[in-house]
Amino acid sequence: MKNFLLRTGLVLAFFSVLTCNIACSKDDSAADIEKEMAADIATSILQLVNEHRSGIGKQILETNTLAENLAEAHNLHMISQQKISHENFDYRADRLFDEEKAKGVGENVAAKQKSAQDVMAAWLDSKGHRKNIEGDFTHIGISAIKNKEGHYYYTQLFLKK
Repeated sequence: MKNFLLRTGLVLAFFSVLTCNIACSKDDSAADIEKEMAADIATSILQLVNEHRSGIGKQILETNTLAENLAEAHNLHMISQQKISHENFDYRADRLFDEEKAKGVGENVAAKQKSAQDVMAAWLDSKGHRKNIEGDFTHIGISAIKNKEGHYYYTQLFLKK
């Protein structure tokens, strides 16, 4: 009887672990797909920004890792607050000034546009956002993150080195 209970317990434990691993793998792969889609949108935004800048005779922008990380953190903040804002921009700007020796910074935020083309069109239709896109900058960090409701939040951080 002891052996039967031991074997049954081991079999149940094995299936529990297997079930968890399969479920966790599905969750992980869905999260990986979401991250990949967000990265593709950010890459598309970069391409659109640089195409626009090139078309008006401005230099193309290079990506900056710190700016990307700060943009991502700001998107997560906006998602947690459920609103778009420039809240704590001074903190992001100070980090870029201090750590990247930036000579100038700017920021664009948006939410709920469904694609890179849609958010870019919205930014270009706004005088202040367009000014940043066309500004005297050399680097950019871009983040696009989807919230639980399926809406993207976007942040662009610009800097001049």
